Amino acid sequence: MKMKKKILFFESNAVLRTALLDQIIINKDFDVIQSNSLEDVKLHIEQSPIDLLIMGEDGGAHSLSSIMRFVKEIHFKNKILFIKNGDSGEISSSEDFTDNHHVIEKPFRIQFLIKKIDFVLAKISGSSDVGYRIGPFVFFPEKKVIKFDDQPDIELTEKEVNILKCLLSQGEEPVDRKTLLKQVWNYNLGVTTHTLESHIYRLRQKLETDPSIPRLIISEGGGFKINQT
Repeated sequence: MKMKKKILFFESNAVLRTALLDQIIINKDFDVIQSNSLEDVKLHIEQSPIDLLIMGEDGGAHSLSSIMRFVKEIHFKNKILFIKNGDSGEISSSEDFTDNHHVIEKPFRIQFLIKKIDFVLAKISGSSDVGYRIGPFVFFPEKKVIKFDDQPDIELTEKEVNILKCLLSQGEEPVDRKTLLKQVWNYNLGVTTHTLESHIYRLRQKLETDPSIPRLIISEGGGFKINQT
């Protein structure tokens, strides 16, 4: 029997916590523990392994910066999904943000949150069989390939894989160029938007029927998104 992934969900707002918790449980078969204090979060982490820690900020005592300090202090090394307010600014530096850290910004649709949780938990499994549908294709990040029916595999570079993972992690929301550069090139200041545009162009060459009229990787709001419709 496959074990459930254990999620510890911290949100100081009781109404929001209950509403989100109900939807997470309805949508997926997760083992979810709720918490309303940082002391309680620490206690749960000390008592049993946690696959995913979801931390909601409130802009007050539990600001994004204070939550990140708390996470660093308790030395939690597994996956964390921060739910941050749209006006709270970005995570300040690459020292604060690691490969285990993921962010979703309020406001969001509940299905977007579920997709984000799915995406993060799939990364935990590390399975080479985890695939994501992009139009008629299936993308296998661990194998660095895209499959289409019985056609030969479309091979991808590491950067192309990371771009697709970044776009897919945001669901239907576009990812701006600055965010892509930060997440894919790890804050390398020498990388320009021209480098990103070149990689997007090569991805479209591999996936689009007509790269000049993209239907899968589309430009929107100053960034890019995967069109799943």
